[in-house]
Amino acid sequence: NTHANKPQIKQAEAVVSTQSTGDSSWRKLFLYNQGHKMSENCSELPRTTNLVEQFDVFMGSVIFGNCFISIIEGSSVIEPHCGPTNLRVRCHLGLQIPAGDCQLTVAGEESKWRDRECILFDDSFLHSVHNNTPAQRIILIVDIWHPNLTLIEIDILKKMFSTKTH
Repeated sequence: NTHANKPQIKQAEAVVSTQSTGDSSWRKLFLYNQGHKMSENCSELPRTTNLVEQFDVFMGSVIFGNCFISIIEGSSVIEPHCGPTNLRVRCHLGLQIPAGDCQLTVAGEESKWRDRECILFDDSFLHSVHNNTPAQRIILIVDIWHPNLTLIEIDILKKMFSTKTH
């Protein structure tokens, strides 16, 4: 059902934070922000939160772990930037992707989002976004452990970078 997520997208639009980056208008609704669960936001999107929390590879409890709805307005740019670490891979799931010139560029390689499909990339590489359409682009971003890490390495890293108090 392609319309099943539409009410959640509208709910997300109502509670997202706004961040201006250069000439862009970029809004985010964090379910997890740097490893901290945003309970109020999660209560707005319980099915999405529950699904993401079931993934063993989700970095939800470490400082590098984020999960959020990302909305970029039409005719906007997110300038080139790098993530803080190569311990993670960033997953972009297309929720509402406009037709036309709207894409992600990572280390010089261009990718276009598609509704209900994922793009995975190492965000420690230089990356940027442009949306040269009149419509919003809405995606779900989830940080997952880099697949080249062993389970032992992940366990050690979880202890080193945990956001949970013991």
